Amino acid sequence: MPTTLCKSLAVPLAFFYISNVRGQFKLKWKEMPRNILIVKKPNDVKTEKALVDIAKWLNEKYPGVNIIVEPEVADHFKEDIPFANVIPKEHQQHDYSRVVDFAISLGGDGTMLHLSSLFPKAVPPVICFSMGTLGFLMSFKFANYAKALDDMMHGRFALMLRMRLFCSLHQHDGRRITVDGQEVGDRQVMNEVTLHRGRYPHLTSIDCYVDNHHLTECVADGLIVSTPTGSTAYSLSAGGPIVHPSVQSLVLTPICPRSLSFRTVLLPPSAAIQLKIGESSRSQIEVSMDGQEIFLLEKGEYLQVRMSKYPVPCVTRISEGNDWAKDINDLLKWNNQFRRAI
Repeated sequence: MPTTLCKSLAVPLAFFYISNVRGQFKLKWKEMPRNILIVKKPNDVKTEKALVDIAKWLNEKYPGVNIIVEPEVADHFKEDIPFANVIPKEHQQHDYSRVVDFAISLGGDGTMLHLSSLFPKAVPPVICFSMGTLGFLMSFKFANYAKALDDMMHGRFALMLRMRLFCSLHQHDGRRITVDGQEVGDRQVMNEVTLHRGRYPHLTSIDCYVDNHHLTECVADGLIVSTPTGSTAYSLSAGGPIVHPSVQSLVLTPICPRSLSFRTVLLPPSAAIQLKIGESSRSQIEVSMDGQEIFLLEKGEYLQVRMSKYPVPCVTRISEGNDWAKDINDLLKWNNQFRRAI
């Protein structure tokens, strides 16, 4: 049976701090990490094997660490990794941020977004192994996990602080929206929040306010507010720009707008955005956050978005931080030249 890592049993955090040296963020541990969270892509044989391999390797190489997995994962692997720890669901909202020293992501970008959602406030350093379809957020090949985790344990890495969005849903009078009598909580979003007409055939009407000033009325299939990290996801497909993840900004991108002059707007990180469903909208509008968490907004209800105080510190593959340039060339085939085969 997996061990429950609760408040009374939790080992204190190996507090880390980040120093900015020549524009690069360096990971420094004050003591050796003790609590390591591993999150895997669900229903995938390849990541299941990877989880077992990494957990056993860490348990043998660093016997003093606590390996933490999600409860359903612990139940599935109780024979393979009986030493795994879990945080009870009733404590997860606070204890992941309080207990975990660093996290390991095994999967694709969706796995990384799920990992981000586990931390409603501060996020520990995250090291990602690419085992998904695209893996734009993934920095390391799984074959090199032993060296990468050794470096991680000893703080031999640089970090990129990936900005998140703080999102909240409100009724027309400012009160929080409720679903089945429960207030919809705030969300921390790593890629984007999207308002979309969904299954309805009519264009949406969204009044866009920035710092309480009316910016424009968006008549379109929908509207995206993305982070720089999310600029290479849905926003890019909708015609938005590629933004380097270290450039703090909010990217406002329309989806198939009625007006051909409506183009993406980059807003400063201090901006407070309010997106209100217009009175001329003929149907409800769907809200999704990082491709999940769908809600329906009525006329007069609105979404508020601003930069979160809690970024995601992602371990970079190259100390100079130029793995982003490599990724947009290798994965997105950005600006590839046409070549005729001879």
